[in-house]
Order: sequence, then C-alpha cells, then structure tokens
Amino acid sequence: MTVKIVQKDEKLVYNVGDTVFYYKRITSERAGAIRRKHTKRGETDFNRAGIEMLQSYLLGWENVQDWDDNQIDFTPENIALIPDEVLADLITLMGGSEGTLAKTVEDAVKAPEKAAKNS
Repeated sequence: MTVKIVQKDEKLVYNVGDTVFYYKRITSERAGAIRRKHTKRGETDFNRAGIEMLQSYLLGWENVQDWDDNQIDFTPENIALIPDEVLADLITLMGGSEGTLAKTVEDAVKAPEKAAKNS
C-alpha cells in the first residue's frame, strides 16, 4: 500500500451495498481539534465529535432511503440518522485508515475519477 497525502479537493467513494457515500479524508490536526472541542473535563463526546467530522467531510450520498424506500436528501441533519456501524466506518475512512467494511485508502484514492463520472 502506498500512503497518499490528504488533498483539499479529493472526493473519495465508499459503497455500502447499493448506497454510495462521497467523502474526503480529514487531517490529523483537524481531527484532533474536533476531538478537543468535544472534550470536557477529560471526557470526549465521541458521538458529537464524529457527527461534526461527518458534517464537515462527508460530501454527499446516493441511494440512502427510509423504511418506505423514499430517497433521503443529503443534509447535515440527516447525517446523524445514518446507522452507527456505517458512521463508524466513514469516520475511520476519513481518518485515513481501513474501515471494517471499507476498501483501503489506496483503493479509495483511485476512486475520484469514478466519482466524477457518477456526479
């Protein structure tokens, strides 16, 4: 695997079944700032920190639905409704690591061309 630096204009792809998430990775400096912001008296609220990371670095999605098969719009409020296991994988990917269901970052970095075709 080759390490790829975080680029300002990157658009990476993460697939979960028929759903596609578009995201960019977060630098360790920015991730640390978000964690510190959500730490009070030595206790970090990882849920709020994770949601803030996603609201800042998740770029969009395709084919996210409710239980009645209605398409759900990509909005900051709707990000918090993504199931926890998918949120955890997205946060892991944004940090530049391999997620439990995810491709490696090397594979994801190859995806911007594919993402551009799907946009």
